[in-house]
Amino acid sequence: MPSPTRRRRGPAPGARRIESAARRLFANRGYADTSMADVAAAAGVSKATVFHHYRSKRALYEALLGDAVAGFREQLVPLLDVEGDLQGSLREFARAHVERLTRMQGTMRLIVREMLSGSPAAGELFAGSEMSRNFSLLVDALRRGQARGSVRSDVDPGLAVFLLICANWFLFQTSGLTRRNPDLAVMTSTDTYADELARLLYLGLAPAESVARNDTP
Repeated sequence: MPSPTRRRRGPAPGARRIESAARRLFANRGYADTSMADVAAAAGVSKATVFHHYRSKRALYEALLGDAVAGFREQLVPLLDVEGDLQGSLREFARAHVERLTRMQGTMRLIVREMLSGSPAAGELFAGSEMSRNFSLLVDALRRGQARGSVRSDVDPGLAVFLLICANWFLFQTSGLTRRNPDLAVMTSTDTYADELARLLYLGLAPAESVARNDTP
């Protein structure tokens, strides 16, 4: 499925209602099991009205994801700054990412459904897409840090980004449960969570003296 490469203008009021209905249906049923007739009925408009705003179901689906993908690249990717305070930038990225996931939870749950479906549409969504490009931009930032010496050269930057993003997504998906678990008290506040996650990623689990000993030639 082709992915949008730039942010579109905000939808007209009628299109906004259609998108709201489509977002709910795609998230609950999946892309394959939602028809344009279903969207029209849920939005309270005719099918012709839906096609007036969106030439196809694919175009409607892409419109729902376009702003999320473009917004991630514009607002979050620059937060991972390897030229300044790396630990601080990890913290700001984690905090902003969790807040964005929560704010756009309708669209994000739609993405989660496609990720878990294993459908051809999901494969097209994540392989070679703008979402994949966003991930690569974060990995490239850590690689630049490795070249500068601000990030350890013996860590895998792709895995580091994967852990950072997956931790944020898991908190978003399970916050109602994790925030009631006494062993995860650090997650009761987004700021506290982001601070501890950044510290963990930056310093690792090994005691400081072990890290210093292992790094000594």
